[in-house]
Amino acid sequence: MRYYSIEIEGQPPFTSLLNGVTNPNALQVEFDIPVAPFASPASTGTFVKIWGIPLSTVSQANNLRFKNIKVFGGFQKGLPLAKPAQAGLLVSGYIFQAFGNWIGVDQSLDLIILPGMAPSNTAQPTTPPNLVLNWPQGQPMSTAIQSALSAAFPGTTSKINISPNLILQAQEAAYFNSIDEFARYVKATSKSIIKTTTYPGVDIVLKGMTFTVYDNTPAAPSTTPAASTAGKIASASPQKSVLFQELIGQPTWIEAPSIQFKTMMRADLTVGDVVTLPKTIVSNSAQAQSSIINQQVAFQGGFRIQSIRHVGNFRQPTADAWVTVFDAAPLQIQAL
Repeated sequence: MRYYSIEIEGQPPFTSLLNGVTNPNALQVEFDIPVAPFASPASTGTFVKIWGIPLSTVSQANNLRFKNIKVFGGFQKGLPLAKPAQAGLLVSGYIFQAFGNWIGVDQSLDLIILPGMAPSNTAQPTTPPNLVLNWPQGQPMSTAIQSALSAAFPGTTSKINISPNLILQAQEAAYFNSIDEFARYVKATSKSIIKTTTYPGVDIVLKGMTFTVYDNTPAAPSTTPAASTAGKIASASPQKSVLFQELIGQPTWIEAPSIQFKTMMRADLTVGDVVTLPKTIVSNSAQAQSSIINQQVAFQGGFRIQSIRHVGNFRQPTADAWVTVFDAAPLQIQAL
């Protein structure tokens, strides 16, 4: 059965699961949750709408601003193909704006969520973090990024897997007003060091309290537990498989060389993960001509997830009303 849980700091949770059993009287919720690297324009805020709330919540909606919030989603037991293990945290952040609405007999709460922890001073919510980069000559970029993130965002974990060749020939120091600005700098600088046309650069994405920093470098064997403490570097996730019965509709090419596929809502995959799709379920068309080495085989090999979008309408009965949409690029790309 479809599952959600919305936890707001200082408030009772909104959830569809009570004592391990699906609640048929759960409130209607809608959400659109994009998950993308900070350097991407797609890394904008999350939208969540909750229907059927009491009038007291509508009238005091502004009090929810800058409260920390977590949204969980996926499926729980009840349907044959449901996989509770794939349910989990979809987004963690803070409420930037909250709107209560009352039209006719409908009362609702709209929330705009931004990633990260809520500002400590709500009177000055735009105060920049202490995000300083100190990158000595000859030091790998991974070490410099880890130091900057752990100092600016204490309590977070850094999962970093990037090329060891990202080294500067001179010391560099810089200050950044936001994580978005820092991510754009990291991506541009990495591409200026490794100038091959197929190198995508370094991206940074946040899920929960974990920063994932990645490029197309193959994952190294794990030496650090995933639940490491603040500032520790954990290895990248292993390759995962997407099964045929998990897909909603057909995977398709959206551009050379990126693909898009849709699955039942799941939280176990994140940006930067490498996945494989079921073999020989799609034939390439003339519009899909690209530089893929394995062009003659339908969606074979590994694809790295570039962005994710969780879309949910809890009481809409159609299959595509509770899904996760993935954009991914192949690991093997040949320059034209």
